[in-house]
Amino acid sequence: MATPPPGRRSHKKSRTGCAQCKRRKIKCDEGKPICANCERHGVDCAFANPSPVSSAPQMSATETPPALSEPESSESRIASVMSPTLPTTQEGSPSLPSLPLFDPTVGWLSLELLHHYTISTCYTLSRSPAVQAVWRDEAPRIGFSAAPVMHALLALSALHIARSDESRRVKYQELAKAHHNAALEQIVPMVATLAEKNGAALFMFSTLTCLYSCAKPQEEDHFLVLFERGNLSNWAQFFRGTKTIIESGGDNLKNGKLAPIFLNGSFISAAHKSPEALEQGTPYVWELKEMVQKKCSKDPGLLRVYGEVLDELARTLAVTMKPDSKGRLETADVFRWLLDIPDDYLNLLLREEPIALIIFAYWCVAIRQIEWMWWMEGLSSRLLSQLSSVLDTGSRVWLFWPDQIINAD
Repeated sequence: MATPPPGRRSHKKSRTGCAQCKRRKIKCDEGKPICANCERHGVDCAFANPSPVSSAPQMSATETPPALSEPESSESRIASVMSPTLPTTQEGSPSLPSLPLFDPTVGWLSLELLHHYTISTCYTLSRSPAVQAVWRDEAPRIGFSAAPVMHALLALSALHIARSDESRRVKYQELAKAHHNAALEQIVPMVATLAEKNGAALFMFSTLTCLYSCAKPQEEDHFLVLFERGNLSNWAQFFRGTKTIIESGGDNLKNGKLAPIFLNGSFISAAHKSPEALEQGTPYVWELKEMVQKKCSKDPGLLRVYGEVLDELARTLAVTMKPDSKGRLETADVFRWLLDIPDDYLNLLLREEPIALIIFAYWCVAIRQIEWMWWMEGLSSRLLSQLSSVLDTGSRVWLFWPDQIINAD
């Protein structure tokens, strides 16, 4: 029997040793999770992965993981816009990846939307880090126990992806619409039992759906969220529904986990209510006040309503039109006007009274100041276009200043 040359020890070759030992050309004892050599030298120990299952689908880094078939539920509404199902073997059974899968009742695209929301979309909803944290942490947590909130959250996330990725725009707009429709269907029981216990969920749903109504693409000649053939008054009423939810939620809502949102809102409210704001904003509306005085002099009720609306508009324009405020504005700086105006004005808006529509057009100037937010982009122009189509030629003259500001670029 042959003997090994002098000075050299015989050993059995290691064919399944770790990558580090193979690279250094030394024997590996194949100890797992770390071999003796790597442990002694304090280096990471990695063994070659077993060969992948031949039937596992291969995906590039840019492809969306395929969706598994889902049971008949609210999620089935979005099946038509989900990724294709997994390929099948010759026997007809699904060809699954070698790694464990998530719960098959959860669509892969829903997971992608949730991931995108938590790493990106939530940070676009406010400039306040404390408020961003609420949208990042609390909104999904509430969504796990309140399906309409989760659907509304995923709808907004889908629109965010559609806005930033042209190649996926159509698919994700359809996905957003499907989640939004599912949210609307499921919210009805919650609204019917409006109470403190679901105040946080209703507030989240209302706010997310308001954002969706601003972000969704323009469709034909309308873009309102709850009314197929609605009008500006209905759109404004929908936003004002948030105020009702806040009032119904009581202190538990304002002082709970959503408190940073309401604290931030209190600072904004203080800025709007200051005497300086009314004084600084009056020059923007003084011509409207003169016009109202002339046309409504015989109706004290109308004078009062329009006077209140114009004072609130002056405060809003004072805050939003400051040269140094644009980068610090929050949506509450603008939409607070819709919460503070009297109901009588919304009735005038519903009847499409020319003065009410003209005042609304001036408020659109404030919207223009926050259109650097992706979900507000183009909203002021769309609103102004609708207003112009309703007003007669004589009244349309009053849109000159709003049009100058909104369509300046």
